[in-house]
Amino acid sequence: MNTQEIFKTIASHRTEYEHPIRLEKGERVMLGERAPEENWKDWIWAENSRGHGGWVPVQLIDHPEGETRGMVLEDYSAKELNVDPGEEIVKIRTLNGWTWVRRISDREEGWIPNESIGDEAAQVAENGRS
Repeated sequence: MNTQEIFKTIASHRTEYEHPIRLEKGERVMLGERAPEENWKDWIWAENSRGHGGWVPVQLIDHPEGETRGMVLEDYSAKELNVDPGEEIVKIRTLNGWTWVRRISDREEGWIPNESIGDEAAQVAENGRS
């Protein structure tokens, strides 16, 4: 198994969404607007059949150009991870300015904006360090 690179967060992030959307591969969704921010233009608002909505990377939805319906290509969660500066994380997947990470301390996972992640890999914690 490959050793995973450990990074440290350099900025706080707090989610604005208390109940993030979860989608399953093959699920059909209604599509809304793309995110207006230039950095996040490849995120699109999607609602499931229960009317629950959230931001989803456009790469994860199969939809003909101009269509308002699409099909989810893989299981997806919009869960964001609340972080503070200095937390150790492992990057799992980066899409459209955000990265799905696992926090080392409690193994919790979620999306955080790339601006919250330090560029330099953190050194592996030394034994005895708290």
